[in-house]
Order: sequence, then C-alpha cells, then structure tokens
Amino acid sequence: MILICKLLDIILNPFILVVAVGELALLIKVIWQQGNLLKRINKLNGREAARAKKVEVSGKKHTSTETLTFVRDWDEYDRFYKQYQDDNRWYTAYTLVIQLFPLLGILGTVAGLYLAMQGNQDWQSAQGMFEGVRFALSSTIYGIMAAIAFKIGDVALQAFFISYIEDGIQLFQGNYNQDKER
Repeated sequence: MILICKLLDIILNPFILVVAVGELALLIKVIWQQGNLLKRINKLNGREAARAKKVEVSGKKHTSTETLTFVRDWDEYDRFYKQYQDDNRWYTAYTLVIQLFPLLGILGTVAGLYLAMQGNQDWQSAQGMFEGVRFALSSTIYGIMAAIAFKIGDVALQAFFISYIEDGIQLFQGNYNQDKER
C-alpha cells in the first residue's frame, strides 16, 4: 500500500493538472459546438427572418421591416437534431470529467495522510510527516479548484447555450403541432 501511495505522490498532482488542461480544451470545443447549434436552431425557427429596409418616399427616408416567411424544413431539422445529439456527447464527457476532479483530490488526500501516518522509516520523521500532509493538501486543492472552475464553465454553458437550444427545439416542434391543427 505504501508503494501505491508513494507512486500517487509522484504522479497524481501532475495528472490532475494534465486532465485540467484537457478539460479546458474540451470546454472550448463544447462552446464552439453549442454556438454553432444555437445559430442553426435560430435559423430553423426563423428568428433571423425580419430585416430592416430603408425606403425613400417623397424625399423622406422611412424604415420598414420586411418579414420573410420560412417553410419548416424538416430534413434540415433532422440533420440539426442528429448533430445536436452527437455534440452533446462531448458536453456529457465534459460534465463527467468535472465530477472526477474532487475524487482525484480525495484520493490524494487519503494517500498523503496514509504516508504521513505510516511508521515506515522514510516517513517517521517530522519531514516525512510534513511531506505526506503537503501531498494530501496540494492534491485536495488542485482537485477542488479544477472542479469549481469547470463547474462555473458548465453553468455558463447551460445559461448561454444549452437552455436556449432546447427552447429552440421546443419552439420548432411546437410550431409543427400548430401547423397540424390548422
């Protein structure tokens, strides 16, 4: 058991940092994907359907709004929805990794405290106890800091992209139900 804890002392904190860098790259990918999906569902729902048009009538400039009518394109919606499902796999991976950070921090805490409390000659001295506690606390800090930072990113994704995309999907499907009733 001591060998495993000593190995964790060497590799766990760098591993947490490497996973955090990978998680940051994943966050950037998910933001890009969700931004593209948001644009596509807005286009499908015709939110970009109105455009301003300046008209000059008898020497005076007037602005009128021209509204375009969109036909619901179910083939495009099907392609969008398949892409939405595929891209959400990346988002699911992102949220899963967030949950791993506190567990990695706790693993380091337990391993460090185990090393600090061992009666082994290497860890018997005050310096050995200090090193075990240092490892325990540093892994806890890295794990919790990464979890908090990426959870903030998750909340922002939910607020700025995912909830709007899901509302757009419901709007598109609701318009379909209204068309059926007519």
